[in-house]
Amino acid sequence: MGYTTMGFVAGVLLAAKGNVVLGPLWGFLSSSMWITGTMSFAFVPEVAARTPIYAIVLMTLAVNFRYAFYGFSMLARWKSAPFWRKAYLILMLTDENYALEVASPFKDPKRHIAYCTALSLFNHSYWVAGVTVGALVVCALGFAVDPDVIRGWTDGMEFAMVALFIVIFTDQIRSFVENGR
Repeated sequence: MGYTTMGFVAGVLLAAKGNVVLGPLWGFLSSSMWITGTMSFAFVPEVAARTPIYAIVLMTLAVNFRYAFYGFSMLARWKSAPFWRKAYLILMLTDENYALEVASPFKDPKRHIAYCTALSLFNHSYWVAGVTVGALVVCALGFAVDPDVIRGWTDGMEFAMVALFIVIFTDQIRSFVENGR
């Protein structure tokens, strides 16, 4: 649910504040290329400012550099996977995917790789659906509501990702305290 919800917010912001034509298409294409929420939220002002593509590529590499370390730590577990699958698994590594993949209940390498692939495919599809639907909603509202009003409604939505991390962190602390650790 987190990927769909956060993706929806990213799609709303892209369509409302990205100043793009065909927001749902932009949402679909950008979310198909990356699953990272941080980049999706950082992408909106860059697209609105018409930042050159090379600068967006460099920003993407800088923002997502930590995922390379996640990928390096998983290569031993994925050594029997074909190259294309490893590339996809690394591209789809997020904080959430990494945590679930490291805690995989499957010790058999083939089952572990199948689990990681299924997890990545599902989470990626949730993300793409959320971003695309969010952008579609804004475009549909744009026929009935002034786009400037819609942009006003989205003020503060950028905080959604920070709020999600605060909720997760608070829940982890509560669980830690309740379990007496």
